[in-house]
Amino acid sequence: MYKNEHCICNIRNIRIQPTLPSDMTPIELDDILVFTTISAREKNDETNKKRERIICGIINKQIPEHYYQQSEDWGKIRQCVWDYVRSLASDTTIETVECKLRAGRGCHYDFTVIINEALTYNIELKYNNVPQFVSPMNPSQYMNLSYEEFYYDNYLPKLLILGEFEMPDKETYLQKIHSPNPECVEHIQRKYYVGCKKDKHYSGIPEDIAFYEKAISLSKTSISMFIENAELNLLKLSDYLLETQRGKIIMFFKNGAFTKEIVNEKEYTLVSYIKDPAKSRFVATTETGKYLNILLRWKNGNGIAYPAFQIKELKNLPKTPKPRKSAKHN
Repeated sequence: MYKNEHCICNIRNIRIQPTLPSDMTPIELDDILVFTTISAREKNDETNKKRERIICGIINKQIPEHYYQQSEDWGKIRQCVWDYVRSLASDTTIETVECKLRAGRGCHYDFTVIINEALTYNIELKYNNVPQFVSPMNPSQYMNLSYEEFYYDNYLPKLLILGEFEMPDKETYLQKIHSPNPECVEHIQRKYYVGCKKDKHYSGIPEDIAFYEKAISLSKTSISMFIENAELNLLKLSDYLLETQRGKIIMFFKNGAFTKEIVNEKEYTLVSYIKDPAKSRFVATTETGKYLNILLRWKNGNGIAYPAFQIKELKNLPKTPKPRKSAKHN
């Protein structure tokens, strides 16, 4: 225990593998700084994944013991993690506990904690005040119009003329565009990224830069124009949110401690929305009065591949036209 303290929890005989799985990135001593240093990195996906690996490693007893001896911060975080585990099953004598990292499409939480090989808890880590979000693919299924078809018909030709590319087959495009690297736009995607200064394949060639900038411009304009004319299907989007959030438990880290929050389904039941085309978004109000920012975006190249919504909490309602209301949600 940290500083040779006595264990205050009722966890006994924990049986877990003592070493890291071969497919897990090793955890270094200094990695604990992701819990103690607040910076712009907190928005970085790898930083968040590192926090998740640390929590899972602590629960599974996969962290080298000398980390706790060398770092006071490691000892504090370990104690906080175990306090949280106790809070999950406060009325249960914990004999065994295991943590499994979750990832990939279709999984809407960060890890699963299994207590006594029977009690299962799906956990999402939320750090400080960074809002949690989901990113449903194929966003047109939650609207009355198809954004992908709108972009293909009105904006993709303007981009491809600049790059001297032929238009992909429309049917194939509409079927395949909902993935990170669709084959039907592979050459277009390659052209886009060589024009991006932040990409490792950046060419510095003026025509590549112009193509990249044109793609961004057309993407922004197309989304703004589309939102002007489209309507959200609040019932269907509410169903998606409820399906992905139901049964989830939040592991909220703030001020050096973890607290447990149970998801309130009413916070994901949408009752009205407004349009904010200038910011490429709808803003929905939930049954509890919270606001959700529903951003329409491309995940893998502006105007190139993988259109999706990015949904997260919003503190204030922007000044825009009168909210549109949905039918009653059952």
